Amino acid sequence: MIRKLILSFCFLLAMASVKAFSLDGLSIESLKEQVVVFVDGQQVCKPTFSCFVANLHGGSYRVEVYAARRGGRFEREDLLFDERVYCSPMKVKEIVIGNSDRPGHRPGHSDKPGYRPDNFGYYDPVMSDGSFEQFMSSLRKQPFESDRKALLDNALISSYFTTDQCIRLLEFCTFDSEKKPFLKKIYPRIADKANFFRALDKLTFSSDKEEINLFIKKYHENNN
Repeated sequence: MIRKLILSFCFLLAMASVKAFSLDGLSIESLKEQVVVFVDGQQVCKPTFSCFVANLHGGSYRVEVYAARRGGRFEREDLLFDERVYCSPMKVKEIVIGNSDRPGHRPGHSDKPGYRPDNFGYYDPVMSDGSFEQFMSSLRKQPFESDRKALLDNALISSYFTTDQCIRLLEFCTFDSEKKPFLKKIYPRIADKANFFRALDKLTFSSDKEEINLFIKKYHENNN
């Protein structure tokens, strides 16, 4: 009896030791360039090719990965990865940046999240055509403008949009006074910024177009 108790105690002690020394967390590896990593809005590393975030203990976390520029700087337009990932207890969740087979970033698959039309930046997580149609349907079902605004704000966290998609979204804005703040809000998340002039054509007055052009100029001055 005493021997069984001793063996049971040793087994429990061994299990506790294994658990104590088991790795769990998030591993981010960049194959092509140094990156800066944010987890739930907090920067967790300096520019690096490999980053490990330990002791997350399971749960859902928003992970943002930015390309690091010279001097260790990064800009919001240098976004390489922005997804909510789930980390299992006592396991390591691996994210590889620069892998063309990474889910959500497959060029040429319009039914996959992260699809980008031709000539878009490789890492721009543009909302796919199918997802965008579902998104538009959800917006139309919202009974209040505040609900539509909240839905759009959430989408802007994780997705980029094309200029054509932006023009479609303008249907929820009746007057230029509504369109201008919307265009300012969505512009940083437009993947094909060179085509954004087509969205400006939806404004009625030249003064309003000039206001948005000035906003765009200041945006690039502050982010380049």
